[in-house]
Amino acid sequence: MRTVSILGCGWLGEPLATSLKEAGFSVRGSVRDPEKLLALSEKGIEPYLIDISPEVSGRNTDEFFSSDVLFINFPPERRDDIETCHEKQVENLIGAMPNPQGKMVIFASSTSVYPNTNGIIREEDSLSPDKPSGKALLRVEQLLMDHPGIDTTVIRFSGLIGYDRAPIKSIKRKKLVLNPDCPLNLIHRDDCIGIVKSIIDLDVRNTVLNATCDEHPTRREYYSREARKYGIPPPLFETKSTPEYKIVSNEKLKKTLKYSLIHPDPLGIP
Repeated sequence: MRTVSILGCGWLGEPLATSLKEAGFSVRGSVRDPEKLLALSEKGIEPYLIDISPEVSGRNTDEFFSSDVLFINFPPERRDDIETCHEKQVENLIGAMPNPQGKMVIFASSTSVYPNTNGIIREEDSLSPDKPSGKALLRVEQLLMDHPGIDTTVIRFSGLIGYDRAPIKSIKRKKLVLNPDCPLNLIHRDDCIGIVKSIIDLDVRNTVLNATCDEHPTRREYYSREARKYGIPPPLFETKSTPEYKIVSNEKLKKTLKYSLIHPDPLGIP
């Protein structure tokens, strides 16, 4: 039985852990809140209390990091030194692995590492992130990919949607969507889980994959549809400046994993 450790059992990590457990893996999951340990245990997930701030702290961390597969799933913290802090967190994480040689690491990154080019973006394109969070993620990607003992696969997730995570909720508060004719890059949680499981099942290592829906509706199309779904007034749409956008390609992921998306079109999600 292969062991998988999920560093960060939150909105994505916990259901992923449950799915892997049901598929026959031995699963270890980490949280930072002691009150969440029992919930993991009740689902058959071996619970660990681990924090990286930026030093690694917790009990039995050697055991947690000794698994066959490690899924790193925590975002950069919003702070002035976001780039150096996130890099230090992952440096310390690597140092906490008892034997990193040959370990399979899957890193949850983001398509925010890509700049807006007003065109199609692929994994091999040059990178110059617009935001500090994207710069922080890119530094960590390079740190993991360059480490001689670790086999890292990077998943660059687009905007996460599904279940209780719906962008319309934030729009309901703001009531304004800028540049409504720009395309969106989104990915449903069901597909996030399916993609991670496929990478593990196929033992895909040392590559970078974009995880995004096949279709890229405009902000106007998506938020208008979401407003109808939730029975609320649609937001206001306003074009303020020259639109800047990107269309993230998922062709490499579909070819590498032979993966067909469960939710290929954000407008088709019930």
